[in-house]
Amino acid sequence: MFDSSRYAALNEAFDAVVEMPHEFADTMQTRAALRTLQAMSDRAEGLRARLLRQMDETGAYADDGASSTLSWARRELRLSAASTARLRVAGRTMQVLPGVGEAMLAGEIRLDHVAQFTGGLRRVDTAVLADATQQILLPLAKQAAPSDLAVAIDRLDEVTHPSKVDEAWRRGMDRRDVQVTRAGDGYHLAGFVDIVLGAKLASFLVAASAPRSTGPGEADGPAGSASCADERPASQRRTDALHELLDTAIADGIPGDKGVRPQLHVTVEAEWLSHQPGSAPPTLQGYGVIGPDLYGYLACEGDHTTVLTHGTTSGRTPYAAVLNVGRTRRLATRAQRVAVRVQQDGHCAAPGCSHTNLELHHVSWWERDGGRTDLVDLVGLCRACHLAVHAGRLGVERDEAGGFVFRRLHGPSRRAIEDRDRIHRRRFRDYLHALGVARDGAFEPASRQQVTAPCGSPERHRAGMVEVSITKR
Repeated sequence: MFDSSRYAALNEAFDAVVEMPHEFADTMQTRAALRTLQAMSDRAEGLRARLLRQMDETGAYADDGASSTLSWARRELRLSAASTARLRVAGRTMQVLPGVGEAMLAGEIRLDHVAQFTGGLRRVDTAVLADATQQILLPLAKQAAPSDLAVAIDRLDEVTHPSKVDEAWRRGMDRRDVQVTRAGDGYHLAGFVDIVLGAKLASFLVAASAPRSTGPGEADGPAGSASCADERPASQRRTDALHELLDTAIADGIPGDKGVRPQLHVTVEAEWLSHQPGSAPPTLQGYGVIGPDLYGYLACEGDHTTVLTHGTTSGRTPYAAVLNVGRTRRLATRAQRVAVRVQQDGHCAAPGCSHTNLELHHVSWWERDGGRTDLVDLVGLCRACHLAVHAGRLGVERDEAGGFVFRRLHGPSRRAIEDRDRIHRRRFRDYLHALGVARDGAFEPASRQQVTAPCGSPERHRAGMVEVSITKR
């Protein structure tokens, strides 16, 4: 039986909370209050979505003389048409995917997560999405941002409809255009570029706009001194990088060996090259999954490096024996840098960090601990996380499975930081592999039969990854 008096009691309870002297809350109480309010807000959004969906089905809006739920919500709740539509669609998604509805009403996910599930229902077979939601996507949504959930649903769509990936590439090629138009005090740069050009531009900007030890026109100072810090905002560093690129092109022609040579990095499993069921398709760093046609185009003009990921040598990391250099040199070799980047999907290894400019750190420090330049002892960290390790704010140590454990070093305990992203990536990769094996005969693209290993027979790379680096010749 529905008891409307509970809503009145809820309103009175909230009034009491609002009247509390929040200015006297300590830092721990402030953080706890914000977490509670966020969860309550998310739960309330879920309940609104359910009730608006119920109003759609019952026609309750007509009792107030409204012609639709949309007009009723605009008049009675002062909601915009867009907000109402979003809630109504979310209510339907919560019905179709009951687990999502339960999580929303429990405050475990928010409306932005539900919107991603809604988009998934439009693209992915409902039965496939429902199974993936229960097994993988909902646990991910409870711990990750909506953008991470969107990437996972895109990946699911790509596995079940692989031809879409190359179709998107071709559509992008047809839309290419760049325009520079005078606008006020400067110029407006606008347009749309295809996947390859966009990835090249993004790769260049990431590399060329990284903070420098000495800004343009500044005198060199002692390492680590304040005068050496690059205080330019990221927006200025990106535009400065374009300035330098164009200056070089105008003065010396297209950048060559002495200029900045941005690279595109494509990783592809040897199992995919040998057409094994359930293998993951190629990935273009900075963009995502690409199809066999685009991979074939990129592989034609790229340098190829085989990176072993499992093999027959001994040790916790069986491929490391061919890459380790021990104490013979301090700096990592190029092969080790490639291997670390592939292992970490091109991102900083610190949990929750997504930066891509990596510096290699010896987990057992070279001088202090007598560390070795071996793959098992090298971890890729962005500059900020690397500095945090050396400043004693962040700890990193090897685990017993060839990976790394990060710990917070501030406070009374050395608490380990749960690497939720890595856990979910591994679970999702396993799930997609099983899905690919089960559905392989149903969705294998015809063009896949024309894909061949760029470095010879696929059999020679069955135990590894192929790294394709494309540079401007």
